[in-house]
Amino acid sequence: MIQIFSKKIRNKKGFTLIELIVVIAILGILAGIAVPRFASTQDNAKNKAHNANVRTIESAVSVYMANTNTALDAMDDIDVLTPDYLQAVPANPTGGDAYTIVNGVVSPGLIE
Repeated sequence: MIQIFSKKIRNKKGFTLIELIVVIAILGILAGIAVPRFASTQDNAKNKAHNANVRTIESAVSVYMANTNTALDAMDDIDVLTPDYLQAVPANPTGGDAYTIVNGVVSPGLIE
């Protein structure tokens, strides 16, 4: 009788292969759900940062044009706004082209 109980106790020392496979499958499913959501969150953040940069540059252009009574045309560079109207020209977080001013409008423009 004591041998039966001691044998059952010895067999309870670890996880079975099926239990490990189930846990690994659940972790795989959770990772499959989480990774795409994280990637889209980064893209949304980059687009929002880009739009904020464009609005900041556009307001600096408006203030520059109001102070100097001149319009910025395609020949003007964004560097005319620094250091008086912008501390520094922001980098494009989306990895696209650098910001330029074309006929008083910031290019590349807002992303919807």
